[in-house]
Amino acid sequence: MSRAKLRRFFRHGLLPQLFVFETVARLGSVTRAAAELHLAQPTVSQQIRKLAETLELTLFEQQGRNLQITPAGRALHEVCKELSALFTRAEDLLATFRGPGGTAESLRLAAEPEARAVAARLIASFCARNPGVQVGLHIAQRAELMSRFAAGTDDVYLFELEVEGLPEEQRWSLLHVKGRELARSAALFLRESLLYNGAGKERGNGDSAELQRSGRPDRP
Repeated sequence: MSRAKLRRFFRHGLLPQLFVFETVARLGSVTRAAAELHLAQPTVSQQIRKLAETLELTLFEQQGRNLQITPAGRALHEVCKELSALFTRAEDLLATFRGPGGTAESLRLAAEPEARAVAARLIASFCARNPGVQVGLHIAQRAELMSRFAAGTDDVYLFELEVEGLPEEQRWSLLHVKGRELARSAALFLRESLLYNGAGKERGNGDSAELQRSGRPDRP
């Protein structure tokens, strides 16, 4: 789109005007919108008028005591819904950077080559629900994974289950090192992976706590 066509949208104060408009359109009333926004009614009316002038459109029409939104107003309201969703997503993404140190949460997952597809699916699903978490995946054979597990190198470990007759999509087991406090992102990943992929159970096992979807691994 030409920059000239976008110029009107860069005017100072347009964004607050759009949020005021969205509230009026959603509630169908300047009075109710003013109450929700904690603004005076004349201020809300003025913001709507300025927005209409900027866009060169009629957004509402007064019909008796009722305020009716115009077709142009309905189209703009749909855009405002998309903007609200976009800003909500932006806030979710940026919120993690406001914590201690200003860095995003991270999750380190290690998996066997045979569990690569399962790991990719779990990560994709987790990241879709938690866009602010940065996930790293390390693929290695079981011997290396056991060494990393013993050293506590990663947050969560994904092993293939060796259980006869078990469907391929269920042949996996999640583990974490017992006795070490889990990061919030790791605890969330474990809980959501079990919640969204079937019921699991937790059991203690020496130096580890194992959360598994089904079956028991022959190793480790």
